[in-house]
Amino acid sequence: MKYILCTVFLLLLTSSIAQTSSKEIDSLLHISKTANDSTRLRIYNKAAFFYIFNDSDKAKDYLKNAIKESIDKNYSFSQAELTNTYGIYFDVSGQQDSAKYYFENALKISKLHNFQGITAMITNNLGMFNWNKGDYQEALKYFFSAIELNDNAPEVNQNKGAVYLNNIGLIYQEMGQFDKALNYHRKSLEIREKEKMFNEIPASLNNIAINLKEKGDYLEAEKVAKEAIQKAKIANSMQYYFSSLNTLANIYIKQGKYHQAIPLQKQIIIGRDSLNVDRTASLAPIASILESYNYSNKPSEALPYIEKGKDLIKEFPDLRNDLVGFYASAAQVFYRLQNNKEGDNYLKLSLAIKDSIFSSENAKSLATLETKYNVAQQQRDLAETRANLAETELEVERKNKFIYGTLAFGLVLGLLGYLFYNQQKLKNNQLRREAELKEALAKIETQNKLQEQRLRISRDLHDNIGAQLTFVTSSVDNLKYGLTDKDDKVSDKLTSISAFTTQTIYELRDTIWAMNKEKISIEDLQARISNFIDKAGVADTKVKFIFQVADNISNEFMLPSIKGMNVYRIIQEGVNNALKYAEAQSIIVSLSEKDNQFELSILDDGKGFDLKNTEMGNGLNNIKKRSRDLGGTVYFNSNNKGTKITLTFPMD
Repeated sequence: MKYILCTVFLLLLTSSIAQTSSKEIDSLLHISKTANDSTRLRIYNKAAFFYIFNDSDKAKDYLKNAIKESIDKNYSFSQAELTNTYGIYFDVSGQQDSAKYYFENALKISKLHNFQGITAMITNNLGMFNWNKGDYQEALKYFFSAIELNDNAPEVNQNKGAVYLNNIGLIYQEMGQFDKALNYHRKSLEIREKEKMFNEIPASLNNIAINLKEKGDYLEAEKVAKEAIQKAKIANSMQYYFSSLNTLANIYIKQGKYHQAIPLQKQIIIGRDSLNVDRTASLAPIASILESYNYSNKPSEALPYIEKGKDLIKEFPDLRNDLVGFYASAAQVFYRLQNNKEGDNYLKLSLAIKDSIFSSENAKSLATLETKYNVAQQQRDLAETRANLAETELEVERKNKFIYGTLAFGLVLGLLGYLFYNQQKLKNNQLRREAELKEALAKIETQNKLQEQRLRISRDLHDNIGAQLTFVTSSVDNLKYGLTDKDDKVSDKLTSISAFTTQTIYELRDTIWAMNKEKISIEDLQARISNFIDKAGVADTKVKFIFQVADNISNEFMLPSIKGMNVYRIIQEGVNNALKYAEAQSIIVSLSEKDNQFELSILDDGKGFDLKNTEMGNGLNNIKKRSRDLGGTVYFNSNNKGTKITLTFPMD
């Protein structure tokens, strides 16, 4: 699932400069003519930031001249600030190498002179830069560092705090923890509304809408997305305007309202191109419009947008976040057009990018980083609680001095009683929060241990049992070569043993594949089944195989690994039976959904068998047993025109 909001314009949220109107910029530039050097450089920085999105050539001129002046006059703070803005200019322009160079230079200058506020801001920008490239591990390091720098600064900057809360929310979005993500986004929105950060409020609203959509609360999500669009219009923020439109389109897609989604997606793509606004973010709506045309059963109309997506990837080769969704949607287009070769090519590209981003090594690093952050957050929360208690006590002392001379002794006693109760309440809250944090840390540790145990068992299966089976197969094959022509029966027996051992190895690999996953998506299952069918096709090239997944089943729907493995084994058994006994010319495997039930069917056009007079063999009995394990029901229908196996089981 791609819940990616880390587009380059989020870098803007980390800047201490807000977007303003053209008149305000002209007014500031007029003031700069009589201002002192440091003030003038701050004005140039603000003007350059504004022109990045309105006149990029003018922005570059302002930045180059201002940076030179800051170096000549030895204004280190201005140099760090301007260099950081220059990095934003290159990032928005899609020049990734230059952006990284200037961000890192700005960070060196800021750290050298101990500018804590701007150091936190640049650190966050580097996090966003790496997130845009799909390097989540490196991005999280910068995010956590930015939070710590801001929290430890002499005067905590609430505006920047809102940005860092927003980014942590985005991280939890990526991890699929939508309740946590909503919590952080709402905290960020609260600060932005309190501080009247009108340009950033649409971003928080948009993020909240995305998480509500993923939780299935479509009515509330649509309401919040429309509010984000309206407030982005008022703030004249086209970046957030297009992002919020994209969110609204995705909400319509989730509800199957493709006729409402497609016009919004076209508006986004055309608008970004015509205004040259954050065009690197256009790949996501392109992927969405492919999805809409797929579900609307109009795949041919999606072809021009596949070409547009390919052109965008050539123009911006560092794009990674949205490649998985784009390639997967393009694969579906070609499958629907019966162009399986192109469909397979795009599906392989999607899976390759997905594996490179979400490797097990990255997943382990993310878990470690999150654990470190939770520990640091616990310490900060405890320190904050103690500080609040100290402030409360000081405030009480000041009030008592005032009240002693004016109020009766009884009122003073009552107030002291209230204060004691309030302190006890704060202490109880502190203890409760400590317990919750300890519980969260224990849960994370348990999950990590379970994953390590799962990986260890799968390694043991592969390295020990797999190696032994391979040795058996090799030994049996060697024995066959040593037999004479008179040993036909022994040779046939050895051939049978070798084939059985080889099949066992394949089944062991399938089991290891399932063990390595807590859950299996429909997309993973489809890829595995396609691989199996390809192998079966090699064994019997005369048989035509077709695998179909209904439009109303999302590729991102997840099955527990045991359920996914049972479904795979049933398909494998059904196809093998059709190959061995049915003398079929075609085999069709299809997966659909109705009334919260999955329906799997395996249909062949072979000679069939007599259900009443045929004894159920191991294969059919295995299918029955696995259907019971799934909590479902299986039906066999066979005649001289073919056989159909139908399995229904609950989605939950």
